[in-house]
Amino acid sequence: MEETVTEEETVDEATKMLGEAMRKAIEAGDQAAAESIRKANEAVGSFLDAVADQAKAKAAGVKVEVAERKASFDVERVAKQIESLRDSKGSVSFELKTKQDLDYLAKSTAKDDLTGDVILPERDPEITRDPVREPFMEQIADTRETNSDYVSWVEVVTETGAPASTAELGTMPEKDFAFQEFKKPIEKITVTNKHSVELLQDGPGLVAEIKNFLAEDINVTTDTQLLSGNGTSPQLQGVLGIATTLDATAIGSQRIANANKFDVLRIAMTKIAKAGKGKFRPTHVILSPDDIETLDLTKDADGRYIVPAFYTPGGMLIRSARIIENTGITAGTFLVGDFRKLHVRRKGGVEIEITNADGTDFVKDIMTIKYRRRLTSYVRGNDDGAFQTGSFATCIAALVAA
Repeated sequence: MEETVTEEETVDEATKMLGEAMRKAIEAGDQAAAESIRKANEAVGSFLDAVADQAKAKAAGVKVEVAERKASFDVERVAKQIESLRDSKGSVSFELKTKQDLDYLAKSTAKDDLTGDVILPERDPEITRDPVREPFMEQIADTRETNSDYVSWVEVVTETGAPASTAELGTMPEKDFAFQEFKKPIEKITVTNKHSVELLQDGPGLVAEIKNFLAEDINVTTDTQLLSGNGTSPQLQGVLGIATTLDATAIGSQRIANANKFDVLRIAMTKIAKAGKGKFRPTHVILSPDDIETLDLTKDADGRYIVPAFYTPGGMLIRSARIIENTGITAGTFLVGDFRKLHVRRKGGVEIEITNADGTDFVKDIMTIKYRRRLTSYVRGNDDGAFQTGSFATCIAALVAA
């Protein structure tokens, strides 16, 4: 049950409290507190005018709503706040519980809308950007750390001779191998960003998000090069740059009735298995979201969805190869491969350095943040056949050609 107050009690209590508070604020030299109390005094005046109007209306026999006779603030709480001004600087505040309370205060301060000043907005702490794709190549490749500035490997480039059945006292055949060493330097992928010292000090949260975004960009660039880089220094060797193209020539005379994308991917797996003589095993199929959609929506002539025996109902595997859906590959094309044959050697992770020694940055209070990744990649020449790529449209046309 809420206690009501009479006009006389309200005048006496409010006037005493606010008068005493104003005196203390002036003595303390606290202009902000004095201004707050002045506004509070005007609000009380408006409130008392309303009470007086209600009293007149009641005397005249006009019905008055009980809710309009309630005090606009918690008198006890305000009294404690004013008492605290004795020992320290501060201000008196009112908790506005209804729109009517806000309207009274708005009138007393001659402002049209106090919502933005009185009620602070709630800020969502998350800072977002336009989406960037998810990197995946390092997760499916043979990825290891290195401490060197070069990586090297050795391959057999030619073989001569072969074993043969040999008669008693016959000369045994000879077989020779020619070896060659290959090298790849550790490349670097970099980006810089400049901040004022003020931003670093005053907006650490924003700077932290910028750092995250740039690290994300570095990793996406790395992933793009592992997928499609041409291998010419300083670019990394990408799989698409060495993959065998499945096209009409490769398909040859093979024909399939009502050929579709499932057929193309299955044939690419066969080509990989034959190129590796059983030692290559397709581990992943990389497709765009558009092509994944086509696979999921493929139907027969009666409108029933087609799920081949080598395609899992959940769309996760084609035979034993896991499907990766990613916008990094162009829609309408495919990449199938034994990604154990893609070797990635990285020297640490994303490195961050900060300096003010760039140009005139020192005298302008500007800091440059540098991001760097160092790594290399390679596919052995003898393993090129472990990857197949191509255009779905081209392959389907070749499979159904008359």
